[in-house]
Amino acid sequence: MEQALFLKKEQHQLKNGLQFNFCGFSKSLPFHSFGPAIRQQYILHIVMEGKGTYQVKNQQFHLKKGDLFLIRPGDSTFYLADGEDPWMYCWLSFSGADAAELVSHSLFKEDQYTMVSSDIQKYIEVILACFPYIAETIENEVHLSELAYRFLGVLLADGGKIQVGEQKNYSPLAVEAVEYIDAHYGEALTVEEIAQHLAINRSHLSRVFRNHMAISLKEYILGVRINRGAFLLSQTDRSVEQIAEEVGFNSLVVFSRMFKKMTGETATAYRKRMKNDEFTSVSLNEIKKRLKQQAFVNRAT
Repeated sequence: MEQALFLKKEQHQLKNGLQFNFCGFSKSLPFHSFGPAIRQQYILHIVMEGKGTYQVKNQQFHLKKGDLFLIRPGDSTFYLADGEDPWMYCWLSFSGADAAELVSHSLFKEDQYTMVSSDIQKYIEVILACFPYIAETIENEVHLSELAYRFLGVLLADGGKIQVGEQKNYSPLAVEAVEYIDAHYGEALTVEEIAQHLAINRSHLSRVFRNHMAISLKEYILGVRINRGAFLLSQTDRSVEQIAEEVGFNSLVVFSRMFKKMTGETATAYRKRMKNDEFTSVSLNEIKKRLKQQAFVNRAT
């Protein structure tokens, strides 16, 4: 679970060499996790406070304030907030024909995924500068593309150093379970059904999943459903009842109760807040203030 403010570019009208996709700030609860998941764009995260771990390609990195971690397109990644000092981070996602070339000229060479930055404030300033351009116009798209180039310019000039990760063996069983859940969360999904699909003992599956994900299968399924429900509430005009059914709840009452329990606010209040576009002028202190005021939400960042 985490609190987040973010900006997303829904559609690209221009074919730029480097495109801005989305950016944001998140403050996590202890043990908040995301993944294993595969992204189709580059996403660079900047750890602003606290600690967490990042796993990619059988490597595990223990990160803290001042560290960066890069998600590359097509890589399966997993990251987890520390249990005692959970992190706050910001991120910016980019893609386009120039993306790989620009990244290759930074400290993030092939198979390099984390680094210690010499100055994270420069990255934060670029991300803050994106928020005034939330409206979907060609003019704003040009501004966001320019800011994506500026962001990569900061990375190229960063005089930090690369970190070396520890070897970490992924559990293929946990990854298969995650993939099955993500494909079937809208159905009447049970732990027993997942175990049968994977042809494995239910108790063994539950034990392996918890050891790998630091969360139970039931908790993960619920988190996926609430996360998807939150997305639909913020991005569509479907009724709460329709959304509840779409994400796997057979009762509006149950969905409403679990949504309130996990996020701290009703589905209606969440929808109203997420459709508030007052991000045209925002400072880092204001970001932190808003995050503290927010309810925690399971969000895919």
